[in-house]
Amino acid sequence: MRTKTLLIAAAALAATVISSQAQVYSGVVGYVNVTAPSGKFVFLNNPLTTGNDVISNVVQNVPGGTTVNIWNGSGFDVLQYTALSHTWKQGTTATNTYPLPPGKGFFLTASANTNVTFVGSTLISPGSDESITNGLSTSLNAVGALVPISDVVTNAATFGLLVAGGSTLQQWSVPNQTFSVFQYSSLSHVWKQGTTVTNPVIGVAEGFFIQPASATNWVITLP
Repeated sequence: MRTKTLLIAAAALAATVISSQAQVYSGVVGYVNVTAPSGKFVFLNNPLTTGNDVISNVVQNVPGGTTVNIWNGSGFDVLQYTALSHTWKQGTTATNTYPLPPGKGFFLTASANTNVTFVGSTLISPGSDESITNGLSTSLNAVGALVPISDVVTNAATFGLLVAGGSTLQQWSVPNQTFSVFQYSSLSHVWKQGTTVTNPVIGVAEGFFIQPASATNWVITLP
């Protein structure tokens, strides 16, 4: 779904609502809701900052037994939530301070149907002409937008994901529990799934894998 932006004056502050699933206030607290079906892997990304972006602050109010798989560059760190002690654990070790900053993609599997609510503020303000950068290496990167936007990845004015030809992107399907794999063609400036032109649309708070053909900076400037 395309990003829908509505500017609202409230208490002399500008508020921004981006998509039907996100209510984000520039400069004050806002939220983003994402549905997580029971037992299904959902590829997420934290689109807001809490000021202290560790897992206990970023992923809250989920049912006990919920697991998070975080890509570490060569495999996954697996964390599980214990509702009784309100603790995230990696094995038997408490890991409430595991870093989970905006722009870092991760898999979440809820033990019951739930809404994952990200609460925080935007790293940059809409209309400010500020930019924010996520550095991408040539290895496999689990990422997401550093701000709560949804758009086709080829929209340089908003999403700003500009990569070299031969770069690959893997987008997770929650209903199918599989990846769709896309490759970028620099000649035609399109993403292809096999031989079919298919420019992926990334949702608000959606994570994905990307492997650029050359190291690049993913720069977002909100309109």
